[in-house]
Amino acid sequence: MHKVKIGIPFNENYAPNAGGGFSYTTQLLKAIDDYQFNDEIEIVFLDFTGKTKLTFNQSLLSFHPFKNAGFSDFIRKTILLVLRKLGFRPFKHLINRIEHLHAGARDQYIVKNLRSNNIALLFYANPDGNTFNYPFITTHWDIGHESTYMFPEFAESLKSRQNYYNHVIVKALAILTETETGKKELIRYTNLNKDRISVMPMFPGNIINQHVEQSEQHLILQQYGLNKNEFFIYPAQFWAHKNHITLIDAFKLLLSKRPNLKLVLTGSDKGNLEYIKFYLNNNNLKGDVKMLGFVSNAELYTFYKNAIALTMPTFLGPSNMPPLEAANLGCPVLLSDLEGHRELMGDYPTYFDPLNAEDLAEKMWLQVNAISEQKPFPHQTKFSTASAMEALEKTFLKVLKIRKNWA
Repeated sequence: MHKVKIGIPFNENYAPNAGGGFSYTTQLLKAIDDYQFNDEIEIVFLDFTGKTKLTFNQSLLSFHPFKNAGFSDFIRKTILLVLRKLGFRPFKHLINRIEHLHAGARDQYIVKNLRSNNIALLFYANPDGNTFNYPFITTHWDIGHESTYMFPEFAESLKSRQNYYNHVIVKALAILTETETGKKELIRYTNLNKDRISVMPMFPGNIINQHVEQSEQHLILQQYGLNKNEFFIYPAQFWAHKNHITLIDAFKLLLSKRPNLKLVLTGSDKGNLEYIKFYLNNNNLKGDVKMLGFVSNAELYTFYKNAIALTMPTFLGPSNMPPLEAANLGCPVLLSDLEGHRELMGDYPTYFDPLNAEDLAEKMWLQVNAISEQKPFPHQTKFSTASAMEALEKTFLKVLKIRKNWA
């Protein structure tokens, strides 16, 4: 049977401190590499640097777009280097123009290589697309600048976000959301045809496959001055939309009843960390809230296994990985009451109003005093890499029927 090649671009420089985006993308790429797709499909991982040292079970095509560059490409690149080094403001417009020409030449070389290697279409494992008019499928996570409040990070990136929705995602043959709620949101805030949007269920990160011995867990807790069942955990980068302030306000209320408790915050700074530190100092909570920055999988696994609960007040949905990770590891979950969260997690979490610190404090207090065993997570199979691969394969087969209508 003739196989149709689907190219998967990847970026091995995607940093672990990119947070959930890194966990999701690396887990998805691994799942694709390990999955046995239908006989009609051949997966080809694509590296556009020509330098990758990664190996795959599936095929790999690695090339640098300018490997066989012409004289005009060399001259253009040289001029760019000189102008950038000079750094004169009057050259800014000229630099932008040459960069545009250089990017166009790069795109042409990529298209030439894709066609010569019979790549039928591309699949982007994170929200991305291309400007070189090559058929593609993409992944959609959220449309936060429309679906929630206009936080600084959305306002600062508004132009690029709008450009993506107006000029990139509209060119996709198919779009994969993580939940039905995500599909509904995307249809609501764009003019995209609903038949182009499918659901590829979200899944937890590889942390659920970790194994950390009890002795090592004890040492990790000891290192950070923590005791089992005496702390709450919130792993989230420091963006405004992560809503750390409501959690801190709720935790302060809780300390009046149980002063020995701790709150553990992990994640890298995305512009809001200094404000959070200032807020903690003003509320005399510096010793009660541990800000650990980026932590290893072994450490995060240990926190999930020993915390009173994952407490996640984020304003942004419709889906997030930490609740799935916590639930798969048996950690109780306190979660902001969003439609997507309810679809994702069912009745496993305790939900709260993310604008109401008193509501959250009450739910935290109830969890501190919980005496019954944590109920099992009902969506462990539904939101898993196995379910995601089945949905991805189904989308591939559908799109290939569309794609076969032109050369």
